[in-house]
Amino acid sequence: LLSCFLFMMNNYIIEPSSAYYAEALGSSDALSGIMVGAAPWFAIASAIVYSYWTNHNYKQPILLAGILQFIGNLMYSSAYSYKSIEMCLIGRAITGLGAPRVINRRYVADATPFELRTVASASFGLATALGAALGPGMAIILDRIEFEFYIPLVGEHYFNGMTGPGYFMALNWFIFTITILLTFSEPTRSGLDELKQREDVMESPSSKRNALLENNSTSYEGTACDANILDDAVVCLKSTDTLPTTSQNDSEDDCSVSSDTEDDKLTNSGATSKISASCNPSYHCCSCMSHITKPVVICMTLIFAQRFALESIVGSTSIITKNRYGWRIKNVGTLHLVNGLIVIPVSLLSGYLSTFYEDRFMALCFLVIALGGMTILFDPTDLVNQENYSYNSDDLLSTNSVEYIIGSLISFSGIEACESFVASLISKVIPSALAQGTFNAGLLETLVGTGGRATGDVFITLMGLRSIRGLLNLLIIPGAVLIGTSVLLVLANYEILAV
Repeated sequence: LLSCFLFMMNNYIIEPSSAYYAEALGSSDALSGIMVGAAPWFAIASAIVYSYWTNHNYKQPILLAGILQFIGNLMYSSAYSYKSIEMCLIGRAITGLGAPRVINRRYVADATPFELRTVASASFGLATALGAALGPGMAIILDRIEFEFYIPLVGEHYFNGMTGPGYFMALNWFIFTITILLTFSEPTRSGLDELKQREDVMESPSSKRNALLENNSTSYEGTACDANILDDAVVCLKSTDTLPTTSQNDSEDDCSVSSDTEDDKLTNSGATSKISASCNPSYHCCSCMSHITKPVVICMTLIFAQRFALESIVGSTSIITKNRYGWRIKNVGTLHLVNGLIVIPVSLLSGYLSTFYEDRFMALCFLVIALGGMTILFDPTDLVNQENYSYNSDDLLSTNSVEYIIGSLISFSGIEACESFVASLISKVIPSALAQGTFNAGLLETLVGTGGRATGDVFITLMGLRSIRGLLNLLIIPGAVLIGTSVLLVLANYEILAV
């Protein structure tokens, strides 16, 4: 949770000053989207490495992530002294390589019991909200500090509202890395063990399964994993220790489960052959894709849509408010600070409501709330008149600064709260074959979420290069369409998302 907190703080602390920093380095305001988005693009590449590493160890990848974050933030801030946008982008790329998001998600999924999974996901969301709140808050404070300092062999460097966030986060990541080195110990993967036990229950003969379900009704009620995937996963688990390497026929005999008919034997043998890749330590992407069920695809689609829409709002704040309302760094930082502070009680409320309502219902509710907030952000007057440099302030239908703040707060809170329920949902519908190995649920969720965020940042830059004046609608309309589509997707598949 601490690494999650620092990671989100690192993301949001630079956003209020990103447009001003891009301008100070001699680039267009629109390139601030690339400046912010460089990190998530490289985070996608590093996520696969971290996922493979966490098959065996958590401490080492967390340490490497901390070191890369330290180096990346130093380079980001040092770029000001050399007036180099290239150095700034390289620093952001290294920061992305140190993104610990997939490690965090894997840790929550592997080490948390099922009955606490939603609460753990809400805590994950709370740490995210705290980071999102304190990041902009620190940006406001750092904007008031300005001084120069000299480093031997390197030269003169500057600490101000644009470079301060990088230096501040470098110090935090240094302390974090030392703390992990001295105090962290490997966890027991109880969550993964429980998932396997649940699948064993679902695969047991009907009389035995009914007895087990009756004795464990609270723990196992409502399991929605796909039956075929459960069959395959259990056969794999039962055959892991007996798979020989001599012949295909022998493998099938050892992996199969005894049955009364020849058809059952053939079915079991086929299942063993189909999942042999996941039984093998060299479990690869193709094997992973064969185990992805429809509920998993739906959850990943929801994650991508949410992250894209959220980044379209948050990542563009400094550009839109600077050119539309004449805001400064402290104004942008204050908005993000309030955003994060509101999400904290919303996350606590989400954790409380999760004990009474299903994840699918709560996800649907918060998606509708987010859609309502994005509707407030939409400015219909910009569709017919863009003659003013800022916005149509004389028109009552235009989106003024107050409406922008309200819409941003509602959208941000709704999407962040929804994410915790979708994260909990995907961890419950995922087959055990995807809960272990390199291409696991945590990796898929991180790749999709980070990909949505990275795509959103690139989209901000492309739309900004097209029109800074009409940027608000250019971002809000596609984001609202994605959230609206997500609502319809949940409604259309409401039954299969029951867990």
